[in-house]
Amino acid sequence: ALSALATTAFSSHRIPCCCALQRRPSDAPKIRGDATDDSALRIRRNRRRAPPNDGHDASRSRRRPPSDDGERLSVRGGGDGVGSVIPQAQRRRLVLLLVATALFNDMLQLTMLLPIIHTLVSSPPPLGVTTNKEVALGVFFASKDLCQMAFAPVAGVLTSKTSANAALIASTAGLGLATLVFSEATTFRQLLLARGAQGAASAAVMCGGMTLIAETHPPDVRGSAMGLALTGLAFGLLCGPLIGGLMFERLGRRRTFRLASAIVLANAAAMAGLMGLAPPERTKEREVDGGKKESLAASSKRLLSNRDILAVTASTFVIHAVVGVIKPISQVVLDAEFGMTMLNRSFVISIATVAYFVTTPFSGWLSDRASRPRMVASSLLIMAGSSAFFALRGLGIWAFYVCVALLGVALGVQKSSSQSLLADLMDRHELGEYSMVYALSDVADSLGLIVGPIVGLWLGQIFSHSVGVVAIGALCLLLAPVVLRIE
Repeated sequence: ALSALATTAFSSHRIPCCCALQRRPSDAPKIRGDATDDSALRIRRNRRRAPPNDGHDASRSRRRPPSDDGERLSVRGGGDGVGSVIPQAQRRRLVLLLVATALFNDMLQLTMLLPIIHTLVSSPPPLGVTTNKEVALGVFFASKDLCQMAFAPVAGVLTSKTSANAALIASTAGLGLATLVFSEATTFRQLLLARGAQGAASAAVMCGGMTLIAETHPPDVRGSAMGLALTGLAFGLLCGPLIGGLMFERLGRRRTFRLASAIVLANAAAMAGLMGLAPPERTKEREVDGGKKESLAASSKRLLSNRDILAVTASTFVIHAVVGVIKPISQVVLDAEFGMTMLNRSFVISIATVAYFVTTPFSGWLSDRASRPRMVASSLLIMAGSSAFFALRGLGIWAFYVCVALLGVALGVQKSSSQSLLADLMDRHELGEYSMVYALSDVADSLGLIVGPIVGLWLGQIFSHSVGVVAIGALCLLLAPVVLRIE
């Protein structure tokens, strides 16, 4: 009786009783009211069969809301395999890697020709020319910017009609095919055709790459993403002349460009495979009133009438106009006024490339934490300072070094901050597809590189080299307050 009473008391408090545990199973049915009735035995069996909890609380097994950097998204068409669920942060890193690689290859192919093209033009006809070699070189380099400017709007429309990742893959493949033409070209016209095709492919690479980053990255990290992607472009600009000169010296023209073309085409194939496994996801879909998507013509009209967009685009134009005028004049000045050899002149110009390479990722990171309009305005002031130091080169060669370094810094700050600012303005004013604003920016880029040398050299012939550079640099000072008014 005492054992039954103790067992009933302890069972009511869910505490095991040592006496009850020591009792034989044959004694249990003799006691009425004991915890060993049929229901109690059933509960005990269920407890023995229940799987262990492994120390996890039930509250911990509840689903947590996904974070921005660890959210898992299902891959379209990925199936139920291991790769069917990929974190969004990894997708963004993959997008950055692909865009940076595409921009690197783009600039690498364009700058590999710098130490080679003079030898090609000086070759016997029909590959080279016998008269007006300087004019032929000017036409060759201008063909890239002209074709890039002309094809940029087409690239923007095609990107908006298809997708940014498809445009990036197709343009990279086109760049590889254009590079292959250089290896097989037999006439100067074919070299011009290949250079023009490179310019068109470059416009599509820039438009598709920047659009892809803007679509897949939220505004608070967009600046850092732009800066890291453009670092690939800066690295290609830095390595292109060196790699092109070494490969041409050891392998010759045909093997050099065949190898370069194979690398670019392999990059395009890798892009297609990786984007097929993990398609990029947009951060959001932009819609207008009634949930209907705005037509491309209507959004483009509102885009071209937006003052903020035009101000940022104008900053891109004047920055590249200063770069375009200093680039050819610097060679003349370093030769005539300082008596530098070609190797030393190349070293001086590389100062701007290194400054651009270092500044681009840092300014992109800073644009996520500071005002982007102020960053763009700062780049205009820095470029105006570069023009001033060009005019002060009479004080010594150090002034020219400062001029070139500031030029690279201004270009890096403007490039990374303006691209993210344009995406912000597109979101704020609901102006349609990102691809169209990046096509407009690419037109301004190419137009500045074309108009800058023409106007600067014309003013330099009438007055002096300093007047041409300072006149275009003054436009940067006039435009900086306009950019600062952007909210």
